[in-house]
Amino acid sequence: MKQVLAVFFIVSILFSCKKNQEIRTTLSTQQQWILDSMQVYYYWSDALPRNPAANTSTVTFFKSILNPDDRFSTITDPHQQSTRYSSFAWYGFEYVLLQKKDLSDDLIAVITLVVPNGPAAKKGLKRGDVFTKVNNLPIRSSNMEGVKNILEEGNGVSLALSKLENNQLHFVGDVQLSYVRFVEQPVYTTAVFEDSGHKTGYLFYNRFNGNYDYNILDSLKKLKDAAVSNLIIDMRYNPGGDISSVAKIAAVIANINAEQVFAIYQANRNGGKQYRSFRDAISENRFQPQDFNELLVRRFSLPKIYVLTTGATASAAELLINNLKPFMEVVQIGEKTLGKDMASFAIEDQSKPKKIDLTLYPLIFKLYNSRGEGNYSKGLIPDVTVDEFAELPLWQIGDTRDPLIKKALTLIGHIVTVKSMANTTTTSTENNTIYYNSSVENSVAATPMSIKRH
Repeated sequence: MKQVLAVFFIVSILFSCKKNQEIRTTLSTQQQWILDSMQVYYYWSDALPRNPAANTSTVTFFKSILNPDDRFSTITDPHQQSTRYSSFAWYGFEYVLLQKKDLSDDLIAVITLVVPNGPAAKKGLKRGDVFTKVNNLPIRSSNMEGVKNILEEGNGVSLALSKLENNQLHFVGDVQLSYVRFVEQPVYTTAVFEDSGHKTGYLFYNRFNGNYDYNILDSLKKLKDAAVSNLIIDMRYNPGGDISSVAKIAAVIANINAEQVFAIYQANRNGGKQYRSFRDAISENRFQPQDFNELLVRRFSLPKIYVLTTGATASAAELLINNLKPFMEVVQIGEKTLGKDMASFAIEDQSKPKKIDLTLYPLIFKLYNSRGEGNYSKGLIPDVTVDEFAELPLWQIGDTRDPLIKKALTLIGHIVTVKSMANTTTTSTENNTIYYNSSVENSVAATPMSIKRH
């Protein structure tokens, strides 16, 4: 298979180069290399423009030839590197900008996620905290972009914290944040909930990072050893990552064997359709473990799993949901996912010495489960819709009063006792508007699922 694909792609490159000789004089060397590469690998290669405009910027040129349905292909140019990153990358937190109708026309920023041991966490910030100013700039719909820009510059920020009580904001104080290098461990927390004859494991997983595969696998093993009979995986902000990690987690959760089909990769006419077994998929990336038998000692073999999602749940996280369905019941709770149902691999100039200093990550494969089910580019629809912003302040990750966790536990049969947070009055957010969600933006910008180039 690998030799056939290699020959096919080489022939395709020669064909595409010949076909495009008529426009070589109108494009720069870099632009022509981009176009030739896209005609070989790009999922929508047949729809590429025949005579694209020669823009001065390689990034602009790349974006100009993308298919209208493509939201996620990316390019990196070392000469056009961005110095702007997210609040997550700089300070270790995510947030939404929300307008409460009963407050004023101003917006409030609500922190949705804080990375353990990150800069924000070390300053005492936590999920549910509210800030109303950034560097003394009040947060309003009219200057929302300015607020986002400050948080993306990484020059340090001052956040004016307020407490929301009885639909009133009370200023608490300012917190100063500076960038400090930190590492995200993708498993934030695990817990076991036990009552009414039910024992349920819970795990918050925020990224399919193959470097930490043992992190998630060992966490699952601890829940198995605790003899849980139900499992909740919280991926509400998970932007995706490595396909091999998905296959390993699926192999631990479901009762499957190594040779069963994990995924179907559908490429353009050059690549065709390819089937990947679980054994194939766990070696798509270089990360350990790669021995299928090592996964068996951690196996749950559960008949059902509960998955918590929002509009920021994307890519590899969506793949886990979709590709587990042929093997077990998957109950999705929360909101519709992002709809990132395709994979890529890095494309670089292979000539020696290298002439083109670019890296392309075009969408190459549409992904399906073993039953051929997929096509969720508009998102996976939850079985049970729940708004995590049903009330403010937000509950902490792993708290049974969180609307998504509470719904999952209720469906399982747990009795969830609702108690108010000490010294806090919760308020409904019904009919309020979320103007911006940093987690969704990060999931859109994240590199597509990475697979091995065959």
